Amino acid sequence: NRVTAEHFWGPIHVHTAKKLPRCKRILCIQDTTALMFPGLEATTGLGTMETEREEALLMHSALAVRPDGQVLGLLHNHVWARPPEEFKKAHRRKVRPFEEKESYKWVRGIRQVAELRDRYSPGTKLLHVFDREGDVHEVLQEVIDQDDDAIIRCCYDRKVNGPYGHIRATLAARPVLTSCRIDVPRKKGRRKRQAAIEVRSAELTLTPARIYPHRKPLRINAVWVHELDPPEGVDPLDWLLLTTLPVATAAQCHDVIETYKLRWLIEDFHRVLKGGCRIEKTQLKTGGRIEELLALLSAVAARLLALRQWARTEPDAPCTDVLSEDEWQVLWAYTRKRPLPEGLSPPTMREAVRMIGRLGGHLGRKGDGMPGVKTLWLGWRDLQILVEGYHVSLR
Repeated sequence: NRVTAEHFWGPIHVHTAKKLPRCKRILCIQDTTALMFPGLEATTGLGTMETEREEALLMHSALAVRPDGQVLGLLHNHVWARPPEEFKKAHRRKVRPFEEKESYKWVRGIRQVAELRDRYSPGTKLLHVFDREGDVHEVLQEVIDQDDDAIIRCCYDRKVNGPYGHIRATLAARPVLTSCRIDVPRKKGRRKRQAAIEVRSAELTLTPARIYPHRKPLRINAVWVHELDPPEGVDPLDWLLLTTLPVATAAQCHDVIETYKLRWLIEDFHRVLKGGCRIEKTQLKTGGRIEELLALLSAVAARLLALRQWARTEPDAPCTDVLSEDEWQVLWAYTRKRPLPEGLSPPTMREAVRMIGRLGGHLGRKGDGMPGVKTLWLGWRDLQILVEGYHVSLR
């Protein structure tokens, strides 16, 4: 039988799940990315996005991350093509069963992650972290039913019990719990900066609208993060976070905020896939074959992201936590241009990342900092070629 993408996804997810027993709590960061293939007119199995042309695939992923920011790998991936007949039919979403909507992807991800956790590490608590697209009543209900936790950025100003009627008005009436400064990572066209914020919190009961009779009232906590004086030309930081975690104290709110900031790791994962692995430059002729390549490159992208995070969180740890013996030895010998000394200890994570970055073109000057994920991909690609050459020489 022909190998399909499912033959790759299954082992990738199980490999990550087998790491869970080491952890009391794991962050499961879910997000969706659109993969665009505008030049592949002859490729079949693609779907629509912004136009009726069939030129895209969608992938929804769950990235497993330790609370300290270390990436463990992928626990869920779902790839699909949006049918052309669905173009411009979003107005029908309110009358469709939830299981038939695209937003069901969040529940599908929660259930697969929970199934893997239950099989390999029942004692591990899951903390799901979603952006505004995950602000769906059924998604919150699923997390609560699974007896796990979540932090979801609020998209809709939902109705709540109480005199103020809605989430934002209720939070605005609460006293400021704490004022502080937080780091805001850089984005495309925007530098890393610090934001002076005010933090408010409340315990709420969401009250669904009558047009959704199947929805139940939900008890949930909320943290509102609002920037006081943003730089000129920059939109103020404004996060309204719904969570099952406690938010009664400033310290508890701070933990929620810092945890939500780790959500950007999945955007880095997508950046490696697109900018580093260049998945959107493929010339494959069917959506199925593209998904097979996507599975392989997703495993690589997750590993590169883990390598970068190791270098940030535990820079002095031995690189053998990520690299095999052959990989680090070939890397050392090639970058140093001399044979491996007898009894040499493995490089640290920081040293290994710098060496891989050098393979990818990172100059490593005093002010250059650590290599980025795109540079690491280029270096990783060359390292695998070198390792394969070493194995060939031994035959």
